[in-house]
Amino acid sequence: MDADPFLDFIPEGTFKRREEALGGDTMVMELGGELDMFISPGLAARFHELAEDGTRDVVVDVSDARFIDTTVLETFVTAQHELQSHKHSLSVIAGAPYTRRTFELTGLNDVLRVCGSRDEALSKLG
Repeated sequence: MDADPFLDFIPEGTFKRREEALGGDTMVMELGGELDMFISPGLAARFHELAEDGTRDVVVDVSDARFIDTTVLETFVTAQHELQSHKHSLSVIAGAPYTRRTFELTGLNDVLRVCGSRDEALSKLG
């Protein structure tokens, strides 16, 4: 994956992303720290790549997020629609109280597959 130029504008240590392929057809993306408008373009581009390659369902784990703004939430909704158009799914792990409450307050727990654990998120794919 190419370096994301937007990461140059983010203060050190405020955003972390790690990806793990599970069984070839599922990708777990762990996002931590501050999830804000600076990371949204790169995140959207990555979701687009995953949808276009046509091989993966995506689980996004935001349990370690300290802040999630609306641009990132919008990115998740857009990614879900794009993945669904390619016959794939998206689920979100919001295991920490802050992250769970963010999805409840915005009503997105009814739009996205928001779960409390990895096992639950994996079971809701498809």
